[in-house]
Amino acid sequence: MDALLESCDAADLGPTFLDLGVSTVEEVSVCEVADLVADLGIDEAKARTIVDKARDAHLFEKRKDAVTRTWKAVEESLSVEATKLFYKRLFEQHPAVVPMFGKADMDSQAEKLFKTVGVAVDYLKDVEGLISILEDLGARHANEWKVEREHYDAVGECLIWTLKTGLGDAWTDEVADAWTWVYGVIGKTMADAGDKAHFERRKAVVTKTWKAVEDSLSVEATKLFYKRLFEQYPSVIPLFSHADMDSQAEKLFKTVGLAVSYLDDIEGLIPVLEDLGARHAKEWSCEWEHYAAVGECLLWTLETGLGEAWTDEVKDAWTWVYGVIATTMADAGEKVLEEKKECQA
Repeated sequence: MDALLESCDAADLGPTFLDLGVSTVEEVSVCEVADLVADLGIDEAKARTIVDKARDAHLFEKRKDAVTRTWKAVEESLSVEATKLFYKRLFEQHPAVVPMFGKADMDSQAEKLFKTVGVAVDYLKDVEGLISILEDLGARHANEWKVEREHYDAVGECLIWTLKTGLGDAWTDEVADAWTWVYGVIGKTMADAGDKAHFERRKAVVTKTWKAVEDSLSVEATKLFYKRLFEQYPSVIPLFSHADMDSQAEKLFKTVGLAVSYLDDIEGLIPVLEDLGARHAKEWSCEWEHYAAVGECLLWTLETGLGEAWTDEVKDAWTWVYGVIATTMADAGEKVLEEKKECQA
């Protein structure tokens, strides 16, 4: 109760709450905002803050208790067999993940997962400590096993199924809500940390390989790109009917270089790409299919220019960075084209 009031900058209200017979977070959580305004003489904003935080804190305690209680039941009834059942379900429902485990000893893997879930449950009494552990795990899973956000969705579905199966009649709506919440925290925290790790790795790869392109091919790379584009997609040629292609290649070379340099400032890159996308739509009526064609030819150009240095990791990094560029520009362009149509209607 004291911690709740301190978090709301309302520690001085403690005695008044006691006078009202309200002494626990749970009791505050069922109070009405209007009643607190009248009884405590505080403004509505502060009253709402107190009630909302009390409800959140009470809900957290209920979920924590449900998760702790049911995990103890799983430990006592199924033990590590629960995680063996989990992996069986995961491999049946999501066979694409099987290669990620390679030659792993799945009995040992099940034991590790069982202990990891147990640690996460124990750490619910220290959420800040849990978050840092999960972030480290998420980064490691991304770097060592290339785990992506969608994998956490698959794991969540199979974990919930395993718990439901293992707990039987003890799997109530309250328990389902608690485990869905706790895995939501685990999955999102690890996925967010993984996204960050993927970004840093891909950024380093793109920066390194673009430097190699600059050093070896320079603007010849973009001349090669346009040659490939016009051969594979002749329908785009009229878009360049009045262009000086040497100048155009120079512009593209600088634009890609700018995008690469801006990977250290993604928030700054996005508005630059949005402006470019809007301009391409307004002046040249560029649509999504044009960005797809450009992407295919850009990757081909990089593969051709880099030779043996074009690895699966490099392909992944450049596919990702061009995906960011193309999606941002195409979305901005689509808005411009829709506005055009509305004006013409």
